[in-house]
Amino acid sequence: MISRRALVTRLGLLAAGGGALYLARDRIPWPPPKVEFASGHRTPWIPLPDRGGLMEVPGQVGGVPVRVVVDSGAQFSAIDRALADRLGLSRPIALPMLAYGVSGDPSLTHTVRLDLDLGPLTVRGVRAAVLDIATLSAATGHEFSLLLGRDVLRELVIEADFPRRRAAFHRPGAYRPPPDARPVPLKLTGGAPMTPVRVEGSAPFDVLVDTGATGTLALSARAAQTTGLLAPGRPVSSAHSVSLGGLSLDRMVRAHTVEVAGLTLRGVDVQVYAPSARGPIPDGLLGAGLFRRFRLALDLGRGRLFLVPPALVLVREPSP
Repeated sequence: MISRRALVTRLGLLAAGGGALYLARDRIPWPPPKVEFASGHRTPWIPLPDRGGLMEVPGQVGGVPVRVVVDSGAQFSAIDRALADRLGLSRPIALPMLAYGVSGDPSLTHTVRLDLDLGPLTVRGVRAAVLDIATLSAATGHEFSLLLGRDVLRELVIEADFPRRRAAFHRPGAYRPPPDARPVPLKLTGGAPMTPVRVEGSAPFDVLVDTGATGTLALSARAAQTTGLLAPGRPVSSAHSVSLGGLSLDRMVRAHTVEVAGLTLRGVDVQVYAPSARGPIPDGLLGAGLFRRFRLALDLGRGRLFLVPPALVLVREPSP
């Protein structure tokens, strides 16, 4: 099984395997990207792929079609290295960034400036880290070349209706949650959206809300040990994950209960990763495995997260 672990903070954790972009020496103020809607305060619904469980939307950079993954686990947006070279994107500053994987050594990279066209929405002045995304997308089976991180998502409200496979973007302040929306406790830690979880009755601890993660829950080895998931005698299997450092072998443990967002989940497969000692890696990731059964709305600018239950479908019985 190969899962994408979202890119961990400071470009965040790649789906269940992880990688993170950390600004090594970034002390220069950077203007936020400029968001322009074609009309009104929201986009029409944009279809999502039937497979994969991620928020993938079509876009263009410099007239070149790209597949974009909306990734709340990523501190900054990122673009594939080969595509950035082909487009000749400019480097606005020369200061480096360190790209961390959940495991392995960090790599040095840089940023470029780009404008992203999403059809009914244009985002100008995006600062994107340059990464070997093509390698990641090939390993995960997703043909994406750009990650849309929290630098852009702070300027928008993301709405993803996973049961109906569609997504929309709203202007901040214009989104109104429906009456049946369930507010989820959320706090921003260094800009990262965090929510508390309890595993098998453990004390609550915060995990990263990661729309780029394919699984339901992934925990660091330390967090898994603290919650008792790695206690002697517990059945443990293996699982592969893909990150900036390549393919890694992790452990998989089944949790009897996971409490999160006012829900109690039973029989949850939890992936356990061993973070790099030098990486700014969170204790855990809460991913699309939970969100795909709801309509999700994430308002990063206001620190709000809502889950809307799927609508009932009424079917008329045939007349006797």
